[in-house]
Amino acid sequence: MKWFAVNCIYQVICGEGKHTPQFNEQIRLIQADGIRRALSKANLNAMHFNPSLNNCQGDKIVWKFLGVGGISEVAALKDVAEVSSRIVEPTSVARYLEELAYRNNSLTNQTHFDN
Repeated sequence: MKWFAVNCIYQVICGEGKHTPQFNEQIRLIQADGIRRALSKANLNAMHFNPSLNNCQGDKIVWKFLGVGGISEVAALKDVAEVSSRIVEPTSVARYLEELAYRNNSLTNQTHFDN
């Protein structure tokens, strides 16, 4: 088994979403036998990484999983531990989502992974 750092990207929605658009990019450690399996594991488990919660005003905060933005093999650590996280407030949401879709599509459609 190998370890991979997987960049999971979420849209953060508070209440009805009438706020500055926010995106949360998290680096998660995933243990798998290869890149394909790591991507699959990230996609299958992404919904469970960030459960919804209520903020101090009682508004529901939801992390909507958008896709994987990157992946790289790393030295062994704890399975699915969050390595890094950031909130992104892009100038252009449409461009941000286009770039994410491109990165996610490029990774998903690769045929030269080790397995």
